[in-house]
Amino acid sequence: MHRAPELAAQSVADSLRPLLRSRKARLTLGDLVTGVVGEGDGGLGPVLFVMILPVLLPLPPGVSMVLALPLLVVAPQIVAGRQRLWLPKMLARWSLKRTTLVKQLRRILPLTERIETVARPRLTFLTDAIGVRLVGLACTLIALVLILPIPFANLLPALALGAFSLGLTRKDGLLVLAGYGLLAAAAAVIALEVHGFVLAVRYLRAIF
Repeated sequence: MHRAPELAAQSVADSLRPLLRSRKARLTLGDLVTGVVGEGDGGLGPVLFVMILPVLLPLPPGVSMVLALPLLVVAPQIVAGRQRLWLPKMLARWSLKRTTLVKQLRRILPLTERIETVARPRLTFLTDAIGVRLVGLACTLIALVLILPIPFANLLPALALGAFSLGLTRKDGLLVLAGYGLLAAAAAVIALEVHGFVLAVRYLRAIF
């Protein structure tokens, strides 16, 4: 069990920075979640941000689909309003090389810090209890998208997840809205890809 603290206007960057100081050769997903939950009271935001990291790693095609499975487990729990997030032992034991993860964090943290300097509490109805559950529903949809074998479909959903994470942590409803916008853009891109695939299949069937 991983406790999900109350949401607070803390910093996602501050919650993630202790991971840079780890001396383990490999970090498990359980380590990452426990690490950000243990840093202050940043709430669900940093946990969601941790879910982005494996998906954005430069890994072979198809691997990101597997790495999105933890989000598919966690997101419905947010919808249900669970106070303790649960990860199956199999997923909690998944590990990544610390050097690879640190390299990814060093790329992401500067941008994260810049966004957080302008983030502030606003449109807070989007980050209250109902707003958090709606974000959980959106994250469930994102997880379903990420595990589907759709080429180049992971960037926009991952960016949406980042916006949701920062919005919940800083109680900034504008960032949450940005997350919904990115999710809508991702849906449009996926719809175009599916439409193109259907047209290609029809064309090939007409030829043969």
